[in-house]
Amino acid sequence: MECCLEKGELIRLDGGKGGLQLHCLAGTFWLTSGNGADYLIHAGQRFVIPAGQLAVAEALEAVDFRLGESLPARPLLHRPLTGFVAC
Repeated sequence: MECCLEKGELIRLDGGKGGLQLHCLAGTFWLTSGNGADYLIHAGQRFVIPAGQLAVAEALEAVDFRLGESLPARPLLHRPLTGFVAC
């Protein structure tokens, strides 16, 4: 879903059950994640709110952004080696 905010507007973001990806298309966000860490998200950057966590983002200038489900991790193509020792 594509959205926009004007300078100074806030949005609450919920990672839900599978995580939420914020992709900043234009402008800059100040984002505070659920663990209390702050981030500046600029045009072209993405930020993932993990499943079960919340975040609040403020538009530092007019912003256009896209929200979508977080992409699942790629499945392993093979199993990692176990029991391997260098000789």
